[in-house]
Amino acid sequence: MGKVKKKEIFRKIDLNKIDRPDDIVRLDINEGELKELADSIKERGLLQPIGVTPRGGRFMIVYGDRRYMAHEILMKTDIMCRIQDIDDSQVVIDRAMENVQRVNLTPFEEGHIYKGLLEKAKLSLAEISQRVGKSPGIVQRRMDILRMPESFQKALHSGYIGITVAEELWSCPDAAKREYFIELAVEHGITKDIARSWVDEFKKSKREESTAGGEGRGHAPFCEDVPIFRACDICRDPVEYKNIKELRICTGCNKSIIEALRKEN
Repeated sequence: MGKVKKKEIFRKIDLNKIDRPDDIVRLDINEGELKELADSIKERGLLQPIGVTPRGGRFMIVYGDRRYMAHEILMKTDIMCRIQDIDDSQVVIDRAMENVQRVNLTPFEEGHIYKGLLEKAKLSLAEISQRVGKSPGIVQRRMDILRMPESFQKALHSGYIGITVAEELWSCPDAAKREYFIELAVEHGITKDIARSWVDEFKKSKREESTAGGEGRGHAPFCEDVPIFRACDICRDPVEYKNIKELRICTGCNKSIIEALRKEN
């Protein structure tokens, strides 16, 4: 005999009887996107019920938290729900499977989802990999983000740097220099190769300082000792800061010039 599916019930439930998830991984909520969702629901109605499960005489959201918040914005009193009586482990799994399908999921959020599947749902790395359709290596790299400094996590979540840049800068053995590097990376935008060159130059300077015993080199700050690079806006090659040329123009003209030069190249 096949596996018997648990009974599902579809009905409207009062919003004040529903509790939001207590392990939301978003660092921020895009108010504009939430307003757009609310406008869409107002115009077209709720196209897909939210998922809830009974808990202590109330209902806990399994998935559909943004749809629930959109209903609050619209000042609705109830929402159509898909009710399933499932345990906490299955809640974690169902919620994760819903979240990983979001197109705007950040690496930081992804890492939190995988950690929840590992620690709360007790899935192995291989099982997580199979469920989300990504290699065990990628799953592990996303979870490693949660071990990075908060400044790295925020920069990744906001899209100021990519994960390969974060990984390169994280390899710097000095905490103060890591923070200095991440500030530069967020301010100017850099590539993985530039991030690696920063860390390599720092390590080289520390080795030379150790070999020389501190004699003759003094204790000048790293930013004065080692050249700092950023990516050229046109060719994306690393350029030392002292060789950077600036042109004060508006954003529109800057974009037009860069596009024209890239096409010419």
